[in-house]
Amino acid sequence: LDDIQLLKNKEGTQEELFHTFNELYNLNCQIVLSSDRPPEELRGLQERLVSRFRWGLVVDIRPPDLGTRLAILRAKARENGLAVPEPVLELIATRVSSNVRSLEGALIRALAYAELSGRELTLEFVADLLPTEPHSGSAEVGPDITTTIAAIKAEIASQYQVSVSDLEGENREKRVAQARQIAIYLARELTRSSFPQIGKEFGGRDHSTVIHAYRRVKELEGIPLFRSELEGLKTALISRLRAGERVPSQS
Repeated sequence: LDDIQLLKNKEGTQEELFHTFNELYNLNCQIVLSSDRPPEELRGLQERLVSRFRWGLVVDIRPPDLGTRLAILRAKARENGLAVPEPVLELIATRVSSNVRSLEGALIRALAYAELSGRELTLEFVADLLPTEPHSGSAEVGPDITTTIAAIKAEIASQYQVSVSDLEGENREKRVAQARQIAIYLARELTRSSFPQIGKEFGGRDHSTVIHAYRRVKELEGIPLFRSELEGLKTALISRLRAGERVPSQS
């Protein structure tokens, strides 16, 4: 039963739930309830109900991470006998991160539009169809994608003491590789550009390489120190661009 908090002050419904809960519990049935807050913070519910909610395991459910979203899409496609290219699933999983319903809806929408228009389900088609979701701490800094990505590359090159050509090239030195991954991540977070577009701006890299770089930085966000550094880079870059300040470049 979802959204238990919505039963606030609904005495009749709460009474029914109380008796239903007891009956299911006595039959050793599994009961799964969800709300937008833990049991102790629920207001307007009978104390006898809240006490029963505390009987079981209380867990914090967060939005699915990238790997989980991708697994959900694969399962959904397999369940419906759909042949969806893996790069397309990866793009949808990266582009839609809010909840499972939105994720499944995006897949269905992409398939429906492709069928109705008679077009192939390509990365470019899906990228144009699905808008970029706003990310926490991110902002769109301008309509000119090429210029913005160029500014991102220049800022990262300056901060990490590497050259823009290093970011665009094949240099695999750890410091350069990490700077490149961060630049790709910021390009994806701060613009509406697709993975193929970003790859083009980073020396013609293919979309799978770009997705890997983005995913790697996303995983590292779980480390507080790294996340703080990343947020600092975002803030500095956005401030420069909004102020019309020229981003320092590294030749």
